[in-house]
Amino acid sequence: APAGAGFVIAPVVYYTPETDLAWGLVGIHYFRLDARRDTRLSHYRFNVIRTRKRQSIAQADFELYSPRGRYLLDGTAKYSYYPDRFYGIGNRSAEEGREDFVSQNWRLRLDLQRRWGRSFFAGLRLDLHAISMRQTEAGGLLASGGVSGGAGGSVSGLGLLLRWDSRDNTFSTRRGGYASFLLSRYLRFLGSDYRFGQLDVDARRYWPVSPRAVLAVQALFRSAWGDPPFQALPRFGGLNLLRGYFDGRYRDRVMLALQADWRHSLGRRLGLCAFAGLAQVQAQASRLELDGFHAAAGGGVRYKFNPRENLIIRLDAGFAGGEPAFYLTFAEAF
Repeated sequence: APAGAGFVIAPVVYYTPETDLAWGLVGIHYFRLDARRDTRLSHYRFNVIRTRKRQSIAQADFELYSPRGRYLLDGTAKYSYYPDRFYGIGNRSAEEGREDFVSQNWRLRLDLQRRWGRSFFAGLRLDLHAISMRQTEAGGLLASGGVSGGAGGSVSGLGLLLRWDSRDNTFSTRRGGYASFLLSRYLRFLGSDYRFGQLDVDARRYWPVSPRAVLAVQALFRSAWGDPPFQALPRFGGLNLLRGYFDGRYRDRVMLALQADWRHSLGRRLGLCAFAGLAQVQAQASRLELDGFHAAAGGGVRYKFNPRENLIIRLDAGFAGGEPAFYLTFAEAF
């Protein structure tokens, strides 16, 4: 087998605000498509999850580097039957405005990129999302048609993706940088029921401040215009962005987020992480304001199940007021 290949599968039980108690199977298969050690590690990871909120999730994420790393194909295939929450739109949406809903989703995202030079990638994104709204609250914004996307539908788009990536490892980075620019258009001739555009700018930097410690920082800007469904509006919260907030607690046409991790190794396999972040959403970029940020912070434990390739499992507890939110998954948040 190529150098660095391996397969891990395990049962999992965890809790997050989005799922309550959840259980299922998670796995990862990592490998190289040739035997060269300087080729980045390819992988696919998957999970099959059932939750106490009667959510069902089946998802596979993949990142495949061609021999010599000239081409990269990555993406996500996901099915979910998902009781969820909608708190309205805006940076000051109230807890009292919460509406519960149930949707059934099929999603496929594919990014095909070519490497130019050592660290620059350019390519195209295909994004297909079929949304079926199974249940909404009578008299609410979603049921009344007051919010785009309340009736579900198809979301189909193409995007231009530019990426600079000098990270030494894509699972748990110790040094290097990452910057990406994504401009997408969702159009009716592609089968989309909604016409809108999206811009996504993501910048990250990693500093090894000591032999055992790494400081990681991320800045993320997202924008949507036209007629996006509420499911496609920029938002924060959940597993990777401002851990501690319910995923989608705040959403609007523009989002700005800043977060940082301090990752400290305790030895060959164990490590700790402290993290904090700020984020806000607004209707327009010109309305972003210094006193509009929401804050979250927390900490977690890291376990390297493959120290040579720096592959980790992380358990995080995020705090954003109220009860902590717990997250268990592969790889760092960013």
